[in-house]
Amino acid sequence: MKQRFERLNELAKINSASKYLEIGVADGTTFINVNVPYKVAVDPNFMFSFKEIANHETIFHEVTSDLFFSSLASQYSKFDLIYLDGLHTFEQTFRDFCASLAYSHANTMWLIDDTCPSSRLASIPNQKLVSGLRKVLQIKDKRWMGDVFKIVFAIHDFFPQFDFYTFPGHGQTVIFNKPRKEFSPKINSLSKISKLRYGDFLQYRNSLFSITEPSFIIESLNYK
Repeated sequence: MKQRFERLNELAKINSASKYLEIGVADGTTFINVNVPYKVAVDPNFMFSFKEIANHETIFHEVTSDLFFSSLASQYSKFDLIYLDGLHTFEQTFRDFCASLAYSHANTMWLIDDTCPSSRLASIPNQKLVSGLRKVLQIKDKRWMGDVFKIVFAIHDFFPQFDFYTFPGHGQTVIFNKPRKEFSPKINSLSKISKLRYGDFLQYRNSLFSITEPSFIIESLNYK
């Protein structure tokens, strides 16, 4: 499986991205290795010394994504590539996506991480609860995606102007501007989407998430 930055670099080549935004940076491995000239990182708690690499084209904002979009994002105009890997909850990820629309253009692409939970436990949005349950149940698997998978339902049902594909594995969904033909909502209620469970993800995974081989996705994006 490709590393996150490798996939982002593939997407950056497709639309010749020159301006990149990353929400949720953690230790910076992905952000630092993305090959885009102008990059903006947003995280309330960077896990590395970002001041050593910050400059006028590599910018760091140690704030929440909500604060960034409400007070700081306007200075950057439009982004070509946006990576969402912040708090692993549907509500926050969906809000980040909606807020980022104001800073996108017709060729902008989004990559949303963690859209395919690996297990029922990994799909629980409360990370502390998940960690506690793993200790009690002696489960060594530390993967945690939260309920980010719900954002695919929301985009499918309420943003028909976008199309998307999902890379296999733990799930990364790429979103791009292209009206979907023969559009028909599946759930048709944000309230119901917010209450979906892991079993619902399994039920709709094959029919809704457009999970397919990475090579096919990249080829399709090149000719969209």
